[in-house]
Formats: sequence, C-alpha cells, structure tokens
Amino acid sequence: MTGSRQAVCRDEGLPVAAIARDGRLTFPTTQDFDRAWELGIFYLKVPAHLDLESARQFGSELLALDSPYHSIQQYGALEGFIALKNNQQTKVALRRQHWDQHYPAEISEFGRQLDRIGIAILREVFSQSGIPEPLWDDASGGYSSGEGTAFLNFVHYDTRNPDLGLHPHTDYGFVTILDATTPGLQVEVNGRFEDVPVLPGHFVINFGEALHFITAHSERAVGAVVHRVLSQQSADPIRQSIVYFANPDLDGRLWQYDAKGDVKGSSSVQDFFAILEKNLTQYR
Repeated sequence: MTGSRQAVCRDEGLPVAAIARDGRLTFPTTQDFDRAWELGIFYLKVPAHLDLESARQFGSELLALDSPYHSIQQYGALEGFIALKNNQQTKVALRRQHWDQHYPAEISEFGRQLDRIGIAILREVFSQSGIPEPLWDDASGGYSSGEGTAFLNFVHYDTRNPDLGLHPHTDYGFVTILDATTPGLQVEVNGRFEDVPVLPGHFVINFGEALHFITAHSERAVGAVVHRVLSQQSADPIRQSIVYFANPDLDGRLWQYDAKGDVKGSSSVQDFFAILEKNLTQYR
C-alpha cells in the first residue's frame, strides 16, 4: 500500500456506492470506483426496501441472558451461539440452509435480500475482472448464481472481556456486508490502522480472501483488507452488528481464470480456508 493510498483512506473517507434500479453496483464517479477496488472496502447505501431496523431490533433482543438463541443448536464450530475465546465477540451465526429453521420469517427474508446485494457486488467484480461470464459460477463455487454459502450473524461485544473487540484479520470469503451503529472498526492501510466512521444509512462492504484468489490472474484483481474492532468498554454504547458473509460452497472448489478463460489455478475451499486459518495465527 502506498502513502497516497493511506491519505485517500484517512483524509477523503471511503467511497460510497449504491445498488441501481437495474440491480448493478454503481459509484458516483470512476475515481470512487477505483478507490473502492484499491482499498478493498467501501460504503453501500442501504436499499430503501430493506427493513434494517427490524433486523437490528432482532439482534438487540439476543442480548438478553434468557434469549432462547443462547442455547440454539450447534452445527460444528461455525454455527450456533458462539462466544469467541480470544476477543470480545459473541454471536449467533447461521448458514443460509438453517435460516428458515431458526430465524423468524422476516429475518430469513432479510438474509435473502442481503444475498441479492452480495451477488450484485460479486457480479460487478467479475465484470470488471474480464473473466468470461460463463465461468463466473464455477469460479465462485456457485455463489454468483445464488448457491454457494452465506452466513447471517448477529453480533455483540462482551465488555467483561478486556481483549480486543476483534483481532486483526482478513475475511475468508468473497464479500462481507456489515451493519454497525457504533464506532470501533478499523482497517489497516500502509501498516497503520485507520478508523472507519459510522455512516448512517449505509453498510460497510469489504472484500475477502476468496475473491482475491479467484481474481488474482484477471485484468482487475481485488485485495482482502485487514481489519479489526477496538476493545469495547462498559462505558461505551453497546456495540451490536449484523454481519453477512458471502462465501463459496464450503465443500466445493475455487477456480482461477484469466480474461481469456484459461485456468490458472484452483483449490478446494476447505484447503484454502485451512491455509488462511494457519496464517491467521500471525495476528493473534
């Protein structure tokens, strides 16, 4: 990352995008678009039809100690009610296939609306990459056509734990959609962490490692941004967030293509994520 890139993040703020009526991701100027791709993070205006307040209210109800979601069924290490050991984050995390079983109908529908936003972002990345459209589905492990894996998580931060809110890391998947109403998120730019201010009425979007992998040999690769959440104190407003992760099929495969459609590499998703998990230890 260059010094000029640092100044862009700190002084100019993050670029702001919207989903147009035709469903495409748009930016006001080409300069905003370029900065979003360079930084790997941007704001997205919350679509008017999205009932974000109801989703936030649902998330706030999970704070109650007697919430039935604290004893929700576990599905391996990634789903259920999870209190992480090395940071303050506590969350209810569920994959798309379990939304209808455990979430209220309106929350499941909210997740599917985020699916459509995630697909729009991913398809715009592919469009800019030059990778031929018939290959998008294979490259993304099915996500670009509505398959793949998606997580809808409701998160809060336990201030009884003195650790960081969330340690520095990159996200493993394609795209992360974040709603948070209080400060604390920071991104690493040129070796320094910079605040990401809350912009009312907007999500924060960031790119993940799987998207970097599949675009690495294309005409326009994207990078995964390192980010963290500062330690939350008991005197601070309660930090709650809604986090949607757009991921490939966890049992599938990722493919790398160039703009000619030639295969440049591939990896099983499990192997790819295992390498990322191993590398993550350097941040802990």
